[in-house]
Amino acid sequence: MLNGNTLLARKVQQHNQEYFVGIFSIQQILTFTKFTERLIVSYDEWNQPIYNSQIQRKVENSRVEKIADFLLDDPDALFPTNLVLSIPNAAIESIEEINTQTIKIELSKRVFVEVKKPIGDIYITIIDGQHRIRGIERALERIRGEIENYQKVLANSGNEEFQKKLGRRAKLLTDLLNINLLVTFFLDATLEFQAMVFSTINRTQKSVPQSLVYSLFGLNEKDSPQKSALQIVLALNGFEKSPFFNRIRLHGGKYERNQSPPLTQAGIVRSIIDLISINLRESERDRFRERNELLINCGPEVPFRRYYANNQDSLIIDILFSFYSAVKETFVVGSQSLWDFEDNKKPSNILQTTVGYEALLLLLIDILTIEDDDEKRDKVNTYRQYLIKARNLDFGNIERYPFTSRSKTVFHLDLSLSIWPPKKGNDERLLKLSEILKK
Repeated sequence: MLNGNTLLARKVQQHNQEYFVGIFSIQQILTFTKFTERLIVSYDEWNQPIYNSQIQRKVENSRVEKIADFLLDDPDALFPTNLVLSIPNAAIESIEEINTQTIKIELSKRVFVEVKKPIGDIYITIIDGQHRIRGIERALERIRGEIENYQKVLANSGNEEFQKKLGRRAKLLTDLLNINLLVTFFLDATLEFQAMVFSTINRTQKSVPQSLVYSLFGLNEKDSPQKSALQIVLALNGFEKSPFFNRIRLHGGKYERNQSPPLTQAGIVRSIIDLISINLRESERDRFRERNELLINCGPEVPFRRYYANNQDSLIIDILFSFYSAVKETFVVGSQSLWDFEDNKKPSNILQTTVGYEALLLLLIDILTIEDDDEKRDKVNTYRQYLIKARNLDFGNIERYPFTSRSKTVFHLDLSLSIWPPKKGNDERLLKLSEILKK
């Protein structure tokens, strides 16, 4: 159901997979999504879409016209199968659980504004059902064209037969717009996950060539930073002794109510890609490059780029494992690590949040510029010698470290200043910290 900018949907769980379903009229669906050939691959820091300029999602025009014919000519036309859509975090203002089965998703107003434009940003993407949506759009275009022609004829004459035809087509237009469709939603699904869902759905009906899957979703069968980052996240989340064990909310994972891990798969994958690729746009180009082509531009701001280029993904895992293990072991009160959190409880300090993870990752980059020996980079003691100097910070101070994006910079600067104290009053870090705290 759609109420203003809010979607109401029901939670579904199948084989440890979680998604949401709802019933919406065609008229409602076309207010928040439509078919587009352009493929969104990511979002920048302002939540503006980044497109893959090399990939366009095509449909078969003959198939589209047949669907339009079906809707316009068959009085019993129906679509019993689900449309499958993906809603990115960039399109979501808020999510609220009404009860254990129902979720309320408030969408950003720009979702609806962009859909109305001839070439707008379509945030809610179609995983499966592109031909149905385009066929529906084509049927509406055709019937509206017929209505417009009848109106022009009737403006110059009072032909009774044309008046009847106009009435029938107007009624058909209303009927089409009010057709209810089943819609399945996945939240913030990566391109890889969308491709997997598309392939899974369609292989039960007919064989789907992998080339079709990759062309639709802009994926490459070869290695890519995106695939490596996902594999790294899954490894860190799945190893029992890892500081990330069961700490990352995986796409489609089954979680009890109020037991959602504090980190998201999409967020951690993105953070690792950012340490391999120069920027968001380059990360999309890197998707189509051979690994060894990334040996250029291996600067300190992308410390994992060299490891990816040399096919050393295991070293990336080891570094993240060792650094965050050092965090877990160093920042302790009594016998309790401040890194650990309890199920059914909300994060109680900055270390247990996404912004805390991101601030610590910035600190890791700082340390790696000093520790350039690969043999030392995967040792817990390498990082503990730095982190121990920041144990005096009040990690639970919510006033200084509220769980907002601003705290990422404040926390990183506090860590940096504790580990490497300023030698002069005009230290850039002090000036930057003072400026942020004044805001």
